[in-house]
Amino acid sequence: MVLAPIFSYAQIIKIYSERQPLLIEPLLKEFEEKTGIEVQWIYSQQGLVQKIILEKNRPVADVYLSSDISRLIDIAEAGATIQLNQDFQVPSYLQSDDWVGLTQRARVFFVSNQFANQDLSYEDLVDDQFKGRVCTRSGLHPYNISLFASLLAHHGEEWLRDYLTTLKNNLARKPQGNDRDQVKAIYAGVCDISIGNHYYYFQMMENEEQKKWLEKAKIIFPNQTNRGAHVNISGIALLKEETREISEQLITFLLSDAAQSVYANDNNEFPVLPTIPVSSQILELGGEVIFDDLELSKIAENRSTVIQILNQINFDG
Repeated sequence: MVLAPIFSYAQIIKIYSERQPLLIEPLLKEFEEKTGIEVQWIYSQQGLVQKIILEKNRPVADVYLSSDISRLIDIAEAGATIQLNQDFQVPSYLQSDDWVGLTQRARVFFVSNQFANQDLSYEDLVDDQFKGRVCTRSGLHPYNISLFASLLAHHGEEWLRDYLTTLKNNLARKPQGNDRDQVKAIYAGVCDISIGNHYYYFQMMENEEQKKWLEKAKIIFPNQTNRGAHVNISGIALLKEETREISEQLITFLLSDAAQSVYANDNNEFPVLPTIPVSSQILELGGEVIFDDLELSKIAENRSTVIQILNQINFDG
């Protein structure tokens, strides 16, 4: 689709967004300048999924920008999305009929220095060497649910139940905080390994207080000798049929080489387009990263089973 310039704001697109304003606002301003379509958007880290589902028969927003695959799946399963008509040239495992990925973020390990040179896998979290030495945020956080759902796809339900039970026993403390709080715990000597999204490494490097935590914690991309690291996505879904044309213009823009390069270089996320190089900062961590190409639809199918297991074993308790 060609982005044809318009010389006045004759059209408006309304966006619900979980993406941080610091990153997404410059891109939306550029979209306005290139198309003449006025962008009105609401940013919130909480409550947008529920709002979209409540409004699904009379949607207020035209599109939804999500920071996690689970939220895109929730609104799709609730019938609050409009199916996409276009093929956006994104790898098949990063899109569906209801949404398309915009960036990839790997679920990685932060480890104390003594483990920095090991080739580790997600399966290794239950090893005896990490007994009482693992830190994580809530197992029921969407980021962890997605990871555990991928493990279920690879190994089966009985294996996952045993895995999560053992992992709970390997925890250094009750699940708490966010991904960065776990790195702080490694710095404090509470644990030796934690799970987090890869881009937090770069955000901590830009924070003087948090940067010192990385003196005692290094980042490792798991499963690099086999299937690759688990990835989640930020993505976009359409909510209103009447504005499909301009909404798909926005998707086309956000999947352009220029926009994908902004995502890669400004936030150190992985582009969804294989033709766009990753940032030089990511390359400095160790070169090319292997990703698990498990269909995200498989993760969607497994989420309810994962949640059931986590609750049954009282993982967060």
